[in-house]
Amino acid sequence: MAEEYPINVNVKVYNEGIGNAFRKVAELGQKKEWTKLLETIDGDPQLINSCALVEKNTAHTLNTPLHHAALGSAPKEVFEQLLEMGSAKCLKNLAGETAYDIAAKSQLSQDILKLIEVPKEIKRKEAIIAKLEEGLHKVILGRVENLIKENGQALPQVAYLFEKGEFYYAVPGMYGGFRVTKNGDKGIVSSSWIRVCGGSGQEHEIDNDGNTKLVNEGFV
Repeated sequence: MAEEYPINVNVKVYNEGIGNAFRKVAELGQKKEWTKLLETIDGDPQLINSCALVEKNTAHTLNTPLHHAALGSAPKEVFEQLLEMGSAKCLKNLAGETAYDIAAKSQLSQDILKLIEVPKEIKRKEAIIAKLEEGLHKVILGRVENLIKENGQALPQVAYLFEKGEFYYAVPGMYGGFRVTKNGDKGIVSSSWIRVCGGSGQEHEIDNDGNTKLVNEGFV
């Protein structure tokens, strides 16, 4: 089963309880309350790669708990527990920084840097991943650009696929989303559908140069 990509949207898209949960995780990270942060995530594992939702007069930061640990120079044990819970090392914040980038600038210990180093495959394929991401975003916007804008939704980072495996990117209001998988060495495949609309399925292949091709449609 594909892992759900940690989407980030305007707070109004979700109910108050979800918005509060995302906000709490971000606030605990900002306040360096590591024990409470870990306890909160342990109680709701889906928060492990969460970011504060966008509220009035604020913008995306895309700082995950791992980013907050790096920003707050957390002890090594905090990084270890976050990784055990499923923190993604590859995710970048709005400034384009991974937790490793932040930790390196802050001169955290080599032990911590080794723990949170971005997987070698992702670093080796950085240019290709950027092209794949460009193509995937084109496919998503081609289907639901209006909803992405309405939701204030951050588009997915393809590096996540190379660290965590295939993922499902849900789009609130679409009643469906995009399942993203590898296509061998040729690129990636995006399968998308709207659950309440029979025959809405579309499958796109995206090659390593970011070119997109509709290869199948009309499925449920």
